[in-house]
Amino acid sequence: MVTFVFGRIRDVDKLAQANVQKSAPEIPYEYRDRRQEYLRLQVPKIDHYRSSELYNAEFINDLDEGYDTLQGVYVTLKRALSYLFEELHYRHGSIGPAFMQSLRQTFPECADVIDQTEVIRKQESASAGHPSSIKLNLTPERLADLLGCLEVFFDPSDRPALKALFQGHPVDHKLIFNGNQNRLVEVFRRLSYNGLLHESWTMIREWLCGHFTYRSKTGVADLSRNSVWDILSKAKGEPTGKSRICKFVWLPYKTRIALIRTS
Repeated sequence: MVTFVFGRIRDVDKLAQANVQKSAPEIPYEYRDRRQEYLRLQVPKIDHYRSSELYNAEFINDLDEGYDTLQGVYVTLKRALSYLFEELHYRHGSIGPAFMQSLRQTFPECADVIDQTEVIRKQESASAGHPSSIKLNLTPERLADLLGCLEVFFDPSDRPALKALFQGHPVDHKLIFNGNQNRLVEVFRRLSYNGLLHESWTMIREWLCGHFTYRSKTGVADLSRNSVWDILSKAKGEPTGKSRICKFVWLPYKTRIALIRTS
């Protein structure tokens, strides 16, 4: 899949180059160090890039500069690469230098992208070890709604710490969620795709696993990092409609298909 994405990146840049041969645009001064980016901005996104599963809402942000051009496709592909590199690292413990060298040899024109993706992945892995806080983009009223919904799933003794945690303050113990872990995790997936939480899936996963446990049938258990990752990034194992919590008008649930169609 990694090589497939790099192949698509190469195709996008070939299209941008083909367009410049036809129109020969003058590169503005502010893009003098970003020539290829400017060329991508000149080519509209075609339907092919809207329908393919690769260009889905997991990686698309319609606030990106040039969202509706090849530059938007390029940025989407880079996000997909970050996800794939993180997945490889998570499943195998590390990404071998031989693999990276093979990528550079196969896609020499993508050397900068390969280097940037690996640097970003290393930075995220390093910073995601023990994240103390995440930034929720909520009004005081919406934060009150969210806390009011969630606190019923925590013992009264944990509720002050829950409020402090959501306000960005550190807490000295893990909080016990009295329910299935997927109900809690899905709320954060929804916050993310509704634009109310801009942290990476890695950061959200590490924050959740670092601050919460849940009450399983056999007792209190740590959140499963594999399950949290699958729910956040793939909607795999998310709760059904009846089990979903925090059903606010401002926090609508969207299926993966709906997210793709609205991207």
